[in-house]
Amino acid sequence: MEGQLEIILPEAGLTAKTPDHKTPLLLRIAHTQPHGTLTRYDLRYIGRVPGKHDLRNYLFTTNGFPATNLPAMMVTVAGVLPEQHNGWLEEQALYAPSLFGGYRAVAVIAVALWILALFVILRVSRKPKPVQVEAPVQREPTFAERLRPLVERAAAGGLSADEKAALERMLINHWQRRLGMTEADSGELIARLREHAEAGALLRALENWLHRPPGSAKVEVESVLAPYRNLPAEGTVEVKV
Repeated sequence: MEGQLEIILPEAGLTAKTPDHKTPLLLRIAHTQPHGTLTRYDLRYIGRVPGKHDLRNYLFTTNGFPATNLPAMMVTVAGVLPEQHNGWLEEQALYAPSLFGGYRAVAVIAVALWILALFVILRVSRKPKPVQVEAPVQREPTFAERLRPLVERAAAGGLSADEKAALERMLINHWQRRLGMTEADSGELIARLREHAEAGALLRALENWLHRPPGSAKVEVESVLAPYRNLPAEGTVEVKV
């Protein structure tokens, strides 16, 4: 998730460091505004590595030198997974060991099923077959239908942290496959998506909604969902940024 730091600095014309695949934090300058003899900066950052980071390390002066002359700008990035995480994406059920052994258990179950099937066949053969009514086919929701409730709650400011992360993973995974960028690193992928004509519309709208007071964002859900409306259903795949 993107963090924000608003700060007033004596240095004007600062620029953000161009990220690479080893950069532990992505920084961009969203907005600047004169403040008397000083300058107000709206800094946005996305941490790749949990811990404390000094944003001075990602800024350059107008002369192209590191902005080490500025006061410290410390931010903290927290990890999504706990420290003792076992690596599973989902909780795994634990099974007790079999008391009969593998082969013996399979043989007993097979015989029991065979006897049960024979009994059912004999019972059914003595009765008229009931009329079979086909159950209605339930259509899987399309990608746009899965996105809509999350996007509407994001526009209203009612999206939880877990739902925000799920929405970001859905969008990044969809465009990663659609643009054929499965091997791209996260920094390059996010930059490309923000500049993309279709993908960037929803990403920019989400950034705008999530950094405004709840209910103050202008909702244009139909417009931002237009590129996804006619797409089929997609499986959810976890993508970590």
